[in-house]
Amino acid sequence: MAERNLILLTGMSGAGKTSALKFLEDFGFFSVDNVPPAVFHDFYEILKRKEMDNLAVVVDIRAISNFKSAEAFIAEIQKAKENLDDVTIKIIFLDADDEIIKYRYGKTRRAHPLMKEYTLAEAIRKEREMMKPLMDIADEIINTSNMDTKEMHERLLDSIKRELSKIPPIRVIIESFSYVNGVPQDANLVFDVRFLPNPYYIAGLSELTGKNREIGEFLEKFERMGEYLSVIKKVSDITIEEFSLSGRNQIKIAVGCTGGRHRSVYIAEKLYETMQLESRNVSLIHRELRKDGE
Repeated sequence: MAERNLILLTGMSGAGKTSALKFLEDFGFFSVDNVPPAVFHDFYEILKRKEMDNLAVVVDIRAISNFKSAEAFIAEIQKAKENLDDVTIKIIFLDADDEIIKYRYGKTRRAHPLMKEYTLAEAIRKEREMMKPLMDIADEIINTSNMDTKEMHERLLDSIKRELSKIPPIRVIIESFSYVNGVPQDANLVFDVRFLPNPYYIAGLSELTGKNREIGEFLEKFERMGEYLSVIKKVSDITIEEFSLSGRNQIKIAVGCTGGRHRSVYIAEKLYETMQLESRNVSLIHRELRKDGE
């Protein structure tokens, strides 16, 4: 396996190249869209000098037009392969059925790159003709017609696994919050812990937070606390693992109670401590405590 990798994302306009490029960026690739011919050779030199390990570039119909033809671009690729013995160069061609491309353009109201000279249907036919030589030499062709973004990312991840020395661990954010102030809109998992006994109504505890030992001792008297912590950890683990396999690079787990200062803080702290022991890439936010400057 080469230590460094150049992924060339190409294919039909509207097939998902921009989304694929952002996905590769999340996995540690230096990503560049719409590479002009004048700059393309510079990337070879950067890789040759070992200034970066993983590079992903989009070469679409705009770049091919600037190269004059797909064949001219293919000649550049061949040069790179001859000069970069220790770099794996992989071409991934993203395709979609013509009717699907028409639908996507209609939905986004964007103009096809060739529509200055052609109607949309003509532009798609012309682009397919111009891109065929690249499609013929592609290492992998992914037809995204019947894929949602998640499915496309899963397929792309499967395609580049060999090129990655390791898949970066998914980042886990644990956030405690108050239902009074609203559920975090970017949360992937939400645990409601308002069923737990509320320390707010106990003299000497209301002014403390879930980070204080006394709150922990109070909540641990709840006889099913151990069971509950075990269950939410298991649910979190399954969700993290499945999101990671789908190519997601971040997940947020939110834990909420009424005021966001006692029960949710305690549970979030316990979940965070457990994941830290497992060496996960995990961070912790106490939303309401942060607002109060605590």
